[in-house]
Amino acid sequence: MNGGSRRRLTLGDLDFRSNSIGFLRFFFAASVVWSHAFPLGGFGEDPLNRLNPNAPTTGFLAVGGFFVLSGFLITRSYETVGSVGRFIWHRFLRIFPAFWTCLAVTAFGLAPLAFAYQHGTLHHYFTEVPAPWSYVTNNFLLAIYQQRIGTVFAHVPSPFNTNLSLWTLNPEFFCYLCVAALGVAGVARRAPAAIGIVALLLFAGYAAMLWHYGDIILIEVEAVFVYFAFGAFAYLNRDRIPMSPWIAALCGAALLATLTTKAFTLVVIPCIAYLTLFAAMRLPLRGFDRRVDVSYGLYIYAFPVQQLLVMYGVTRFGFTAYFVCALAITLALAAASWFTIEKPSLSLKHLALGPARAGIKRPAE
Repeated sequence: MNGGSRRRLTLGDLDFRSNSIGFLRFFFAASVVWSHAFPLGGFGEDPLNRLNPNAPTTGFLAVGGFFVLSGFLITRSYETVGSVGRFIWHRFLRIFPAFWTCLAVTAFGLAPLAFAYQHGTLHHYFTEVPAPWSYVTNNFLLAIYQQRIGTVFAHVPSPFNTNLSLWTLNPEFFCYLCVAALGVAGVARRAPAAIGIVALLLFAGYAAMLWHYGDIILIEVEAVFVYFAFGAFAYLNRDRIPMSPWIAALCGAALLATLTTKAFTLVVIPCIAYLTLFAAMRLPLRGFDRRVDVSYGLYIYAFPVQQLLVMYGVTRFGFTAYFVCALAITLALAAASWFTIEKPSLSLKHLALGPARAGIKRPAE
């Protein structure tokens, strides 16, 4: 990134070994916890929704930033990993072991604590309907078919919802499969600009659905696909995308100018995408997750922890105490997830898989 002041700085100058992506992932996960703290704790709407009822929540914008980074990094992963089979193996290791553990910890650890507080005993917990066992089995393949575990979390502002945050993992993994499919088809190698057309078509579909339904919540899945596609396009065309503070300032100004209008829901996606990548490149917070990466664990454990703290009455001490307590406990779980599940799982990335170890080879360069 020392190309001199006369050379235009592009996204292609991003140092993949030293950047602020790790910090941004943590920041986005913490932002989701902060955003959820308002409705889950009974403190009213997310502040962004108070300004603009038509806007996505602050937490969902953070999810959008996640998907931009994911689109960027996962596309790079496919390009560098060597085979489709190994690419899918890597993605599986990153998502599923910690996800399965989270389901089990929630069903047999956090939810029983809530049930015991409600009923004064764990008697009958395992005979509740829907059952804790089925919470694990029904959600095992990322599609979240069961949110409720019996009567757990019956008397909180978001009743019976065990972990709403997990819904994003299914479209996330689907995006991984799309990257693999486009890679096998040779689209990424032969026509990287075509991914931009896909992103624009997805964005047009999002705009049409927004116009038709008028409710951002109904089209959140479409929105995350757009964010991911923008991130993938940015990686494939990184040498052509300038990283200019003037463009970043323009994006910020556009967000502020439309903040209280319906136009915000359209402007926000390209602006968040650009600002996320700009921050990844320009922020000085490098190597944030070099030793410990708690962003995934923070994201997947926060919701049930927040629900549990509401039941135990922590909200009576105010919003700040509730948020800090939720963040601290979830960080402890996230660190445990990293050291006991995620890091050991990722160490298997280069495991020889016998006859399947080569996977499906990518098209020749």
